[in-house]
Amino acid sequence: MKRIIFLCAILMPFLAFSQKPVIEFKATSHNFGTVSESGGNVKHTFTFKNNGQSPLILTNVRAGCGCTTPKWDRKPIVPGAVGNIEVSFNPRNRPGSFVKSITVNSNSTKPTISLTIRGNVSRKAVSPYDGFKYDFGVVKTVNKSINLGNIPHSKLVNRSISIINSGQESVAMSVTSSSPAISVSVNPVSLKKGEKGHIQLSYDPAKRNDWGFVTDQINVFENGAEKGKIQVTATISEDFSAYNNQFENAPIMTLKETEATLSDLEPDKEYTHHFYIENTGQSELIIRKIKPASSNTRLTLAKNVIKAGKKVKVTMTFKTGKSTKKTEMVQFTTNSPQNSIVVYRLTSTLK
Repeated sequence: MKRIIFLCAILMPFLAFSQKPVIEFKATSHNFGTVSESGGNVKHTFTFKNNGQSPLILTNVRAGCGCTTPKWDRKPIVPGAVGNIEVSFNPRNRPGSFVKSITVNSNSTKPTISLTIRGNVSRKAVSPYDGFKYDFGVVKTVNKSINLGNIPHSKLVNRSISIINSGQESVAMSVTSSSPAISVSVNPVSLKKGEKGHIQLSYDPAKRNDWGFVTDQINVFENGAEKGKIQVTATISEDFSAYNNQFENAPIMTLKETEATLSDLEPDKEYTHHFYIENTGQSELIIRKIKPASSNTRLTLAKNVIKAGKKVKVTMTFKTGKSTKKTEMVQFTTNSPQNSIVVYRLTSTLK
């Protein structure tokens, strides 16, 4: 009797193992060959069979990357039945060869199996209009805006924008700008079907007569009709190259206070606040531009040129609103290399 019990104890795990489901794939890899990058998703179905003695359950099927998506049978696969795992691969923006793995987890005797898809993605055909994203009639451009960045006041800057005629007929092109800083032309002035050209821009910041961040426009015409505008932005700054990084004799803008708070004010009422700008440098300080953040704020200076060691009074007039707390900001643009942009803040609170 003891011998029989001993034999049963030994055989039971093997008997239980033999009762488990067994997953067997017809193939565990697939080669798509060459697929087109612009052809959309490609799919392959892996077929498997449950060769075990109990229902097979796929507990999870996961791909190694987001470009590969698996779908599988969620219901138990009875012994002798066949199941499928469909794998989809997205070739978009993935030129070249690829190898992707899919991990299959189940309650089979072999709980983890790896599937593989491979192939090669051919590059999509290059359109002559690639890179020309913006439409101005039938003419397309690479950019609809130009940011010239930070430009010294005395520096002339040149830029160009590529254009192409995407229409079926020749088109006459012309460009204009009302900004005195911009000289603009187009070459060639007549574009044949599919022909490329350029809009040429020359920007003279000295003629803009402004400082800091500025915005201008170029008007684009096609066969005499305006088709849109190209925005031109720049930040015009002082040219400090003459100092050759030796700033001992430069002007320095100094504020005794860079912010102030006024309390217990009446709502919707105009107030005046004073502060001083001092030149603690060795040469004349020039206040190039004063720019309040709000149209409700006005500033006046006794003078815009301050001699070394002198100071001027700034009168700031502002109007309170209905908000309990409000902050007004003013930006000063100067010829001081150490602090060419200075911001003053005034906070007001109501009663």
